Order: sequence, then structure tokens, then C-alpha cells
Amino acid sequence: MIKEEEIKTETVAENDEVLLDEAETVTDEESIDEIVEEVSPDEVLKEIVKEDEAILNRLVRLQADFENFKKRSQKEKTEMYQFASENFATKLLPVMDNLERAEAALSDASEEAKGYIDGLEMVFKQLKDVLKEEGLEEIVCEGPFDPNLHHGVAVGEDDEKDDQDIIDVFQKGYKFKGKVIRPAMVKVCSK
Repeated sequence: MIKEEEIKTETVAENDEVLLDEAETVTDEESIDEIVEEVSPDEVLKEIVKEDEAILNRLVRLQADFENFKKRSQKEKTEMYQFASENFATKLLPVMDNLERAEAALSDASEEAKGYIDGLEMVFKQLKDVLKEEGLEEIVCEGPFDPNLHHGVAVGEDDEKDDQDIIDVFQKGYKFKGKVIRPAMVKVCSK
């Protein structure tokens, strides 16, 4: 009886001979010449250069994308810090409107109330100064109507004003660090 190991050894030996026969056909000079003739060194070099250019192009694009990402992130962070108190300033605008109304209503008050009025004016001025330091500024409502700054809610006629000039202000408008957070509601002259 033949043992299993002997069968395996014979099979491996037969396979080795087959591989050697194939290797001899591949190393045959005619086959190598055919392969070399099919792909010239110039074509191989051109392919390598193309691949290198493609890789370099991808690298440059990736680097540019990363730089753009860094710039965008820095800009967003700067804007976030810059406009962090914008929401707070916006919430204070109705308070300022009410203080202005109170100031206007108390202007005709008696002499006894003048002390209260002066105190109110001082507090209101202090509030305006603090908000101005933080970047809040009132929108100027003189001259021609600007749709970027003003919200026209009424139209009227005034012989002393030019066409599209502001006649009256119904509600003051404000900017916060150059950004309009509330346009002024105005009446515009129409001729």
C-alpha cells in the first residue's frame, strides 16, 4: 500500500515540472521581445508621469481645501465672538423704545417731577453709552430713503422735502457692529 505522504510528494513534484515548463515558455526570448515591443519605455514613463501628476494634483487640491477649511473656521469663530451679544442687544431695543416714550411723556411734567425725569434721562444716557461701546448704533433717518436701512411703512407729501426723502420716523432703527438688526420704520415723501 502506498502511503499518503508518498502521493503528496509525487503530486508536488509533478506540479513543479509543470511550473518549470511554463517558466521556460515565459523566459523564451521571442516572448520577452513581444512584451517589450507591446509596451515601450516611453509609454511606461508617460504613464508614470501621468499618475504622478494626478497624485500631485489631488495633493494640491486637498491642501487648498484644508487651507479654505481653516480660514472658514477662523472666520466663523471670529463672527461668533463678534456677534455674541447681538441677541442681547436686540432684546434691549424694546426697553430703549419704552424709555424714550417715557422720557417724551414726562417732558411736560410738573416741576416736582423734574428730579425723576433728570434721573431717568441719566440712566437712559448711561444705557445708550454702554450699548454704543458694545457696537450698537442708531440708524440715521435724514435725507433719502435707503431700503437697506429703512423700512417704509407710510407715504406722504412734504413741499420742503425731495422725492424719496424721509419725512417722519415711527420707530428708530439700529445696527450692531455694522449689521442692521432692526431697520428704522419711516414715512417717505412721494411727489
